[in-house]
Amino acid sequence: MDKFDAMLQDVVNQEYDQILLGAKSVLGDAIDILKRRLDDEQINSVLIYFIASAIAIDGTFTAQEKKFINDLFGNVDFMELLKTVDLTVTGAMDEVVDSLNDEEKSTLCLLAIYILAVDENINKDEYKYLNKLLG
Repeated sequence: MDKFDAMLQDVVNQEYDQILLGAKSVLGDAIDILKRRLDDEQINSVLIYFIASAIAIDGTFTAQEKKFINDLFGNVDFMELLKTVDLTVTGAMDEVVDSLNDEEKSTLCLLAIYILAVDENINKDEYKYLNKLLG
């Protein structure tokens, strides 16, 4: 098992509260990264799209993931938030990720890892997603 796999397993093995605390600590850094590259109107849509992409990789939105999103952002209806996303941000998200340095990619990847780990498993498709994100 390489260091990346070991780190993933370590996060998956954490208690829910530890995963939530980790995600909250990285979320601010992720928002700062987006602020340096996007205008204010795009930031929310890109962030919501990014989180939805991470959640949707395995094809389900579990009760645990819903609880996690609510705990991460306060009581929000994430499905309603998704309806507000300007789908043109998909290109903006790709451009942002392509423009990131390794440290910034690691920050976004860590946020994705916390999101993916909340259901206590990172499957093959999610693993591929993370590797693509790290580029």
